[in-house]
Amino acid sequence: MKKRNVFKLVALSLIAASFFSCKSAPDLAPVDAFELLDGDAAVYLTIPVQANQEFVTKAIQKIANVVEEDAKKIAERLDTAYIAIDSKNELQLSANGNIPTSFVGLALSEKNGWQAGTVEGQLAYTHKQTQFQLCLPSSSNAFLSRDISPMVEKFNRIAYADFPAEKVPAEVAQNSENQQKLLSEVLSEFQFKYLHENIASDIMLYSPNPQAFLRNFMSGVNVGVPVSSAYAKLTKYEESSGGFNVTLVLNLSDSRTIKATAAAMKLAFFPIAVKIAQTGQSQLTINDLPVSQKQLLSMIR
Repeated sequence: MKKRNVFKLVALSLIAASFFSCKSAPDLAPVDAFELLDGDAAVYLTIPVQANQEFVTKAIQKIANVVEEDAKKIAERLDTAYIAIDSKNELQLSANGNIPTSFVGLALSEKNGWQAGTVEGQLAYTHKQTQFQLCLPSSSNAFLSRDISPMVEKFNRIAYADFPAEKVPAEVAQNSENQQKLLSEVLSEFQFKYLHENIASDIMLYSPNPQAFLRNFMSGVNVGVPVSSAYAKLTKYEESSGGFNVTLVLNLSDSRTIKATAAAMKLAFFPIAVKIAQTGQSQLTINDLPVSQKQLLSMIR
């Protein structure tokens, strides 16, 4: 499926999640939405929605083709959106927020292309045409993927952790010994904190597969350079431009290529006067890379 259709489906699913989520089982433990993503993605994104209302609102307008007023209402419901994209561009989205818990059947009806069912004991909806699955297991969680089974298993593992065995639903209990690892058990401590802790306003990105990251994020960059991982922080400008100032950190797999890689970066970003500095034996940091809101929105196709 084309990327445009994927992102549109994500937005439409968030619309449903924002207004029509189902009621969760009582007394479930709170579940960190970030933990539900797979640990082998090519790119991870953390978007603090409330600090990026204008961008998120415009993104929803673009990908869901809704009016600004409705897009703003959707954005106001969400706190943080976490996205994982694998090397085949398959997408996982996990979001938290204040999600109402009624009328889900009206939004996710068969008439609208959705079929209700259960996955590992949780109510889920499958889109008949795309086979994307959307799960709304609580008033704080919504997540979407083509195969949500791993995400549901992780949700159940956390949500029912303190339940007595006799009170755990049978369809959940039979999977209590599953080996799906939480994201915090896969990422390093630095990676987890970078994407998840003390994030008030900046959009954070980590790519353990930077070739895919560079192809999709920075047009014109020579993706043949030996980069083993990439980190990015997108800070919103204070002025009315609505753009972002990007700090991009590239970790190289071969320290001997650092000068050649720096030269390639300067050429790739010309005529922008970015600041490129060696910040480690095998690390380059690129500062003052301006990205307009329009440029960032153009990545969402």
